[in-house]
Amino acid sequence: MWQSIKNAYRQQPINWAGAVLLIFILTVYLSTALAIAASCMLGLVWLTIKQYNKLPGILKNNATAAWALALYICFFIGLGYSSAPSDEAFSVIRKYRELTFIPLIACFFTDDRTRLWAWRAFVVASVITLIGSYLMDLGLLDMNRHKSFSLKSRITHSIFIAFFMFYCGHKALDDNKNRILYGIALLLGTYNLFFVVEGRTGQLVLMLLVPLFAGQRFGKKGLLCAMLAIILFATLFIRFSDKLVRIQEGFANTLTYLNKTPEKQRSSMGRRYLLWENSAAIIAEKPLLGHGTGGFAEAYEQVVGNKKIISYNPHNEFLLIAAQLGLAGLCVYLGFLYSQYRMSKILPDQEKWLAQGMLLTLMTTSLFNSPFLDHTEGHWFAVMIPLCLSGDVILGKPT
Repeated sequence: MWQSIKNAYRQQPINWAGAVLLIFILTVYLSTALAIAASCMLGLVWLTIKQYNKLPGILKNNATAAWALALYICFFIGLGYSSAPSDEAFSVIRKYRELTFIPLIACFFTDDRTRLWAWRAFVVASVITLIGSYLMDLGLLDMNRHKSFSLKSRITHSIFIAFFMFYCGHKALDDNKNRILYGIALLLGTYNLFFVVEGRTGQLVLMLLVPLFAGQRFGKKGLLCAMLAIILFATLFIRFSDKLVRIQEGFANTLTYLNKTPEKQRSSMGRRYLLWENSAAIIAEKPLLGHGTGGFAEAYEQVVGNKKIISYNPHNEFLLIAAQLGLAGLCVYLGFLYSQYRMSKILPDQEKWLAQGMLLTLMTTSLFNSPFLDHTEGHWFAVMIPLCLSGDVILGKPT
């Protein structure tokens, strides 16, 4: 794999602008501070080489880029009727700036070499993430900042690795030369996800990506085989993994919540269910346009009736957007998601499959987290979505 990358560079060298983009991709996986610096550098490059000239064409041909920009504009409109303090409202605007990265970064991916090298940077960053996790697990690397064996939080790590496993599965079937290497990465990543790092979101993402992969590659028979494989793997996981405790906690906390016992507030999942319940009440108060940008925390305080209980995030992107921007804003977000599915349908199979896997990853993550509110996940999706949806068909190039 590494030799092929080296040979590829000799045959298809990357330009300096593309190199900055690759650095940005790598820093997203490694360091928040470096990612911020790299994003600023990338913005300067975007202006310097006049990538803005490509923006009208991108917005015309790439519906997802247009929907992302429309959603960000909705947050600006939400400033006009938000009752939140201005610093809180503008903080939300800053956090959702990743939505604007989608059309801006898509401008770089009009170049075939840049797209190719971006995928290689994704592979390198994912491998570094896996190696770092195993080194921490073995006690050879002391970076246990997140109380898990991962460079980022266990949630972020698990999402990254889950999609990387999906990617490796497809490459193992398509890349005859590196099939064994991708197969090894697939095994190491799966083991890492279920037996090393406790990331329930990523575990669920992978469990959903497996039947998607099987259906894409093998049709209805593949779906049946995938379900049998999931059952077999779940049996092994329950029998041998010491990371099962978080899954068990999730089920137990769900039952506790459904039984309406007082203990339902004491667990992480119990608190999350309460957040969702209270968020639904917030949305019901102003269903059409919501409480405005940054208005979730203040509305949550009023619904709960306790100033000591403050939440800025319901850990659900759909609810967070609906609470701030109402059903109108939620429709825009749903349009953003649906546009990815529509665009994936016109891509060649290999590109279509990855785009659909990315969409499923984003939708699943949005159910249990607020990816565009979170720095690392937001930046990652802002790169990976346009990368998956930047094929020649979408760009209007002859095939």
